[in-house]
Amino acid sequence: MTEFALYIHYPFCLSRCPYCGFATEVEDEKQSSLFREALLKELDRRAGEAPWKNGRLHSIYLGGGTPSLMPPDYLTRLLDEVHRCFNWPAGIEVTLEANPGTQDQQRFSAFRQVGVNRLSIGAQSFHPAELERLGRSHTPAEIEGAVQTARQAGFENVSLDLIYGVPDQTVGSFSASIHRALGLGIDHLSAYSLTIEPGTPFEERMKEGTLPPPDPDLAAAHFTELRSLMRQAGFEHYELTNFAKPGCFSRHNYAYWRRIPYLGLGTGAHSFDGQRRSWSPRDTRQYLARLKAGEDPVAGEETLTPDDELKELVYLSLRTRDGLDIALAGRTFTLETLAELLDAGFLVQLKDRLHIPEERWLLLDEIVVRMLNQSRLRST
Repeated sequence: MTEFALYIHYPFCLSRCPYCGFATEVEDEKQSSLFREALLKELDRRAGEAPWKNGRLHSIYLGGGTPSLMPPDYLTRLLDEVHRCFNWPAGIEVTLEANPGTQDQQRFSAFRQVGVNRLSIGAQSFHPAELERLGRSHTPAEIEGAVQTARQAGFENVSLDLIYGVPDQTVGSFSASIHRALGLGIDHLSAYSLTIEPGTPFEERMKEGTLPPPDPDLAAAHFTELRSLMRQAGFEHYELTNFAKPGCFSRHNYAYWRRIPYLGLGTGAHSFDGQRRSWSPRDTRQYLARLKAGEDPVAGEETLTPDDELKELVYLSLRTRDGLDIALAGRTFTLETLAELLDAGFLVQLKDRLHIPEERWLLLDEIVVRMLNQSRLRST
């Protein structure tokens, strides 16, 4: 029986943020209604295919987009169908993403009653000017209201997202946002450095010169402040971008980092069966057209080579607190390469694992590239 994580992508939002590179679009009631029915068709199709057939769920994550815009009765129908199709163990983590301003007590209570037990709320900042720069339509007060509503609805595991490296954001303003987030009694925080994604309005503005490019030195200062404040608050820095109270880490995201198979449903969603990766169209109309015609919605796929698998394993292992198995590293990389990185402080050895020191985690990409460029596979 295959154990896998299930990801469901709901592509609709009330508005599209100018920095967002995800497969999202502004909600249209007709389009979203068609999508919800198509999603059920895709679920039924995948449930009969290997390796998902009769599979055991590891976790469920409803992302987007803004899946909290889904009508609660539809979410009930969707999760009931998931329950029917797969082996649903008791106590698994079921996460729903939500944006401030899209919640109310009745809606959140309905989500909790149908099995959602973890909320991830996209706060991004507690400063109006920064929210405006990011194109966010909510206010700091609505962030606080969303967390309070979640608690009243019975959610015991609530996560917030923040973005740092925003133009004109200072270390002080980011620190204030962290303090506001912690003051709400959250259980988990995801913090991401702003990146300029291809094809986004932010990329266009940067090319025009109306938006300054991200400052890596400022982002590093933000990251240092973030680590310090979260450690003081008793949170564990368990992955490059994630902090959690003990026992509250994201089980679903850990499935990705450990290369556990995952099934993705919806526009732009990716699936991984352990060796082959596939993905659906990023355009919702294409996704709908394929399912309406009775076709497989997969838009592309690739089979990973041993070299691809190695790169993924090294990168994903070193971005978590678990680190990389030193026995695997010894078989893959030359002793000179490892000694060089250890001596320079880019790697540390703790028992039988190699780790990137927390203060060097932002250099993950450069360190992994350096390791892979000098791997034994490259020299054979």
